[in-house]
Amino acid sequence: MLGLKANLVKFFLLAALVPPATVAIARRASEIGGPDSAAGWTALSIAVGSGSGIAGSLLAGWAADRGQRSARSRWWVLLGGTVLGVLALAWMSFARTGGELAAGWGLAQAGLSGAIAVSRALLTHVPAVRRERSAVIMIAISSVGLLVPLGLLILLPGSAWITSICLAVCAVAVAAIALRRPSLPAAGASRAPTTPPARDGARTATPRMSWGSVLALGFSAQVALSAYLTYHPLDVVARLGLEWDQAVRTGALVLAVALVGLVGASVVMMVFPRVLRRTLPLLSLAGALLLSGLILRAMTASLAPLMLAGLLSGIAIGISTTLLFTAALALTTSERAGWRLGVYSAVTGIGQLIGPSLALGAVIAITGTPDYSALFLLLALIPSGWIVFALASDIRRRRAQAR
Repeated sequence: MLGLKANLVKFFLLAALVPPATVAIARRASEIGGPDSAAGWTALSIAVGSGSGIAGSLLAGWAADRGQRSARSRWWVLLGGTVLGVLALAWMSFARTGGELAAGWGLAQAGLSGAIAVSRALLTHVPAVRRERSAVIMIAISSVGLLVPLGLLILLPGSAWITSICLAVCAVAVAAIALRRPSLPAAGASRAPTTPPARDGARTATPRMSWGSVLALGFSAQVALSAYLTYHPLDVVARLGLEWDQAVRTGALVLAVALVGLVGASVVMMVFPRVLRRTLPLLSLAGALLLSGLILRAMTASLAPLMLAGLLSGIAIGISTTLLFTAALALTTSERAGWRLGVYSAVTGIGQLIGPSLALGAVIAITGTPDYSALFLLLALIPSGWIVFALASDIRRRRAQAR
């Protein structure tokens, strides 16, 4: 039941972040400053939100490791962050200036990102032998949750803010239920973190990666993902020549197809968890798929290829996200789960912070204009790096075995 509630709350938390991140902020930025400054205000809002998300993840992780370090105490931290996120989303839905938009998204990200970090830490209270499957399920169910707001945006393109707020309120409700009717008595909950070290180390099915590699690869994945999502709606408008309502539906459809690929990849790894042992081949496959999807996205101007590009990218993100999160969880003990997974969330949040502004700045420096095709081609360098890393690691391993 604890794993179920932790997965359910993350389902709603991630779903609540989708409408602002993919549509609402860009649309409101266009309404505030017009099309000429929309990209700038959007990038600023995303950057402020990502920076606040980093701080929120670290602060929530630190708070989750204070006191008893029980599941119940960590639920309280999660509830506080989620309530802050709800209030901030309500405020930014009425933003009339770019500064208000950025500040509201900063507070929302601080609260909700911190809550997401704590939801990950809750999985360390699950028995060690079930922890890996719980981690894969968390990735899969979170991805399914992303389809909910996208479906609503396709049906009701003007409902982004109310959709986000309602989903965040659902996360508050799950946390409140968990606190009111805990899965275990207080004494049992306090004993849950004390899993014997030998048992923690017995999770051999998890991918064998160093902590530094997990952080570096997670950081790079978030750079690509955040830049992709930030400029996705603006690129659809410019690439297909659509008005905003039609562009919202089209963009949400492309993202829905990408999420189908992401969920499919996660489900395959959930059914066949042993595949996670093949770390380097999986990383190479994810890199090749994302590279293909980004190049196709940059070269096409019609809907069907855009959907195919989204599908390829979604499968790649599903593979890489599942691989990295299960590795991070395998390297984490329950006593330090809040801080350790808070650091993991913060490092990936740094990727979110610098991704949009770095990518847009590099493209403008090269082309002189915010050319979105050039931006997606530039992002293709990231999965190329994954492939090089995997090949270099494999060569190094073979040489070590030959000695």
